[in-house]
Amino acid sequence: MSAIFSGAIAALVVFCLYRFWAPTAGVAFDRTDPRLLAAKQEARAALPSFWTALEARAPADEDFSLKFNLLHGSGSENNESIWAGDIVRRDGRIFGRLLNRPVSPGFAEGDEVEIAPAAIDDWSFYRGGVAQGHFVTRVMIESAPARIARQQKKALGWA
Repeated sequence: MSAIFSGAIAALVVFCLYRFWAPTAGVAFDRTDPRLLAAKQEARAALPSFWTALEARAPADEDFSLKFNLLHGSGSENNESIWAGDIVRRDGRIFGRLLNRPVSPGFAEGDEVEIAPAAIDDWSFYRGGVAQGHFVTRVMIESAPARIARQQKKALGWA
């Protein structure tokens, strides 16, 4: 019995170590991809509708989030585009909590971070169960295999 128990403990430790050090899932694009740049520009142009909805807090609107470059302004040449939720504006500044496990050291999922307006790449909220915004996500879905694209569209309320 103790050999089985020891084996189970060892398996659990290996799994936990894997989860701790495993890279996060994501989609990589060349920073100069014209589709990606156009999607970011479109998202920034439509950002006033995000702020209006966030301030109004209509009963059917929920899960407000911003996608931004976590390393913006750090002097790093790297770019980590990540989602933050629980968005608030305080004293003319934007704050949110990281919704994913960052790749960049010094950050953790759930950390509150300040978001520079120039770092915002995309935005999202759900209205009546249908995702609004997600301009960059739409480009990613276009690049995904058909089965994955269907699943993502369904999850976002678009199918």
